[in-house]
Amino acid sequence: MYRNLQDFWHFSRPYRLFQRVSSLSHHLLDKDHELSQRARESLDRLNRDRIACQTRIAALNLPGLARCFDCRGACCHEPSERYFTVIDYWLRRHTPDEVQRYAPRSAPPLHLYYGARLASALLRKPTAAPVPPTPDEPQLSRCSHLGDRGCLLSAAQRPLKCLFYACPGMRKALDEPTRRAYIDEVRELQRISITTFDVLKLEAGVPSHYGAVSLLLTL
Repeated sequence: MYRNLQDFWHFSRPYRLFQRVSSLSHHLLDKDHELSQRARESLDRLNRDRIACQTRIAALNLPGLARCFDCRGACCHEPSERYFTVIDYWLRRHTPDEVQRYAPRSAPPLHLYYGARLASALLRKPTAAPVPPTPDEPQLSRCSHLGDRGCLLSAAQRPLKCLFYACPGMRKALDEPTRRAYIDEVRELQRISITTFDVLKLEAGVPSHYGAVSLLLTL
């Protein structure tokens, strides 16, 4: 029970918070908005932090420890653009790794979110484990960056969403030092994404408290 609560706090909630931050950020700025010098410098600094963090996560060799190649990308079954978010887009806007396409709003409005969570709890419906694709399954629905041995993107190019997500199998497979190191990096990614949200709010002229209650109530 205690480990389940830890997993919720350190993995599930940060993942859902990232989805909420992405959703709240989606309509703050037009995609072709010309960033102010202040915003651009802030995002460039945050992007450097992101690259450093993702490089450290890659060094932990999480897919190897969790034997992700055994499930042949069960969590990579959607088109690649659905894994990138508006947060990725603005962090990389003025870099060689600029994101061209990203997912629309990635989280439902809060009342729909709680309705779905409540219905799931009342029905006591367990979360389904990812189902590995069969060898003859069409590849059209898979991420175009998925190779035979995992993600083809370099550590710095991978979507934030993929770094936040840790399936139950991965959580169980990690030894304690690796688990603690990964949790620390997830916290850093969370700081980067929320600070990016703050930069976008300031650039858009939106009050700084926008989204605060929504994030607080995301479970």
